[in-house]
Amino acid sequence: MLDKIELRKRLIDDFDCKEKQVDGVVEKISALAPHITSAFEEWYNTGIVKEIDIEGYNVASLRAKKKNMNIIGAYLTLDWLYREPAIAKRALEKVELVNSAVQRRVTIR
Repeated sequence: MLDKIELRKRLIDDFDCKEKQVDGVVEKISALAPHITSAFEEWYNTGIVKEIDIEGYNVASLRAKKKNMNIIGAYLTLDWLYREPAIAKRALEKVELVNSAVQRRVTIR
């Protein structure tokens, strides 16, 4: 079991978690499903990612799909996929158009 105080400090110091968000992230990590907690703790303690697949996703595929997702976000998303698969999968499949070439079409005259 992870020490919440140490986890909080490391999230801020090593993962640039914002002070106003860190307590919520710590609580979410503390509530991960047991098999996800096990994988998260292995990564947290050793740096080794033990890939677990949930609904066709794993840490690597989530980070590849969502370029700005950090590893902690990937573990939290795996937990969401485990708990609410239909909702989480729909959210992950939405096309991101912000700052895309589609949104920035330039008219040349």
